[in-house]
Amino acid sequence: MKKILIVSYGMGCGGAEKSLISFLGRLPVKWNVDLIVANPNGMYMKQIPDTVHFLDKQYELENFATPLKLRRRKVCGINDLINQIRWQAGSGFLYHHLSRNEKRWELWGKFLHAPKEEYDLAISYMNGPTNYYVIDKINARKKVLWIHNEFEKLDVNYEYERKYYQKADKVVTVSQDCADSFARVYPDFIDKTIILENISSPDTIWSSAHSIPDDEYFQYDGVKILSVGRLSPQKGYEIAIDAAMNLKKRGIRFLWYVLGEGELRAELEKSIAKNGLIGQIKLIGIKENPYPYIAHCDVFVQTSHYEGKSIALDEAKILHKPILTTNYATVASSIVNEVNGLIVDMNGESVSDGLVRLIEDESLGKKLIRNLENEKNGNEEEIEKYIDLIEGLLDE
Repeated sequence: MKKILIVSYGMGCGGAEKSLISFLGRLPVKWNVDLIVANPNGMYMKQIPDTVHFLDKQYELENFATPLKLRRRKVCGINDLINQIRWQAGSGFLYHHLSRNEKRWELWGKFLHAPKEEYDLAISYMNGPTNYYVIDKINARKKVLWIHNEFEKLDVNYEYERKYYQKADKVVTVSQDCADSFARVYPDFIDKTIILENISSPDTIWSSAHSIPDDEYFQYDGVKILSVGRLSPQKGYEIAIDAAMNLKKRGIRFLWYVLGEGELRAELEKSIAKNGLIGQIKLIGIKENPYPYIAHCDVFVQTSHYEGKSIALDEAKILHKPILTTNYATVASSIVNEVNGLIVDMNGESVSDGLVRLIEDESLGKKLIRNLENEKNGNEEEIEKYIDLIEGLLDE
């Protein structure tokens, strides 16, 4: 039986993690599949299918990837202690030309113990530290590295990253725009770059959307706005706050829920309070089932600065919701302006103007919904391309 290792950085609320769960659940049982999660926390941990062997107790790797308060063992041995000291002592003045992830790998990750197991194929399902781990630490005959975002938007040192992608047998991106971005940086890697879209299942999404949580959102009689995504700089929630201020000034009654968690929570809460929006914007954290919220919103809004191929937009399309999104570089892979959504400039005024259009022009919203109902949304058949990739590499 062929042995495959898949490595993920975490199992939080992101689209990549959600796609990974869909991928794992559809892998044929003819392969022996191991899974390592560097930071073994997050809502998707309990959704890892039984057909996959989760390799728990990777404490050295966990301490490297996980915030101190979430680590099961703060120090798991002398090597781990030395690694942590080296990082604390050297991170302030060494490797200034590298990103934080790259620097952390040089000072800490490179000294992790390597697993003894041998594999036919190893997959890093997230760009960044899991790429370094698979290339430097895993003994596998073939290796695949995934990229879930527009590469040119990532905080990386191109020369540092080159040596890792150079050693990969295949590089997977999630859209043509992401592949083009990667090719502009590394044109010599075009031949080993392929596109595999994140997997979305309409049947699963629709069946999960019917339950109604006990939440004020579902009884609210004003305009219900929804955004879904990690509370991080990438998602542009400062734009959402500016837009909400404009809506409030125009006298529009609305409740804007944000589903997600992340490092900007405290900063965003402070901004919401400072701008008098506590009653209008609510950061409600991670919801294991976000689909009732999407199904019952009046407008789904994405204010991102950049994306790869947005699963959140794909899910809103599947549920036939009016969508407003900013004009980030890869948005055309998901939305056609004025056809299945509105694309607006990346600022609060443009977002609020677009929202007012959707609120006041019922015919526009109905047109977008009608077009979405006539679209083929969802791509469960994409799993066949995943399997073809794996089989092709295993047969080489």
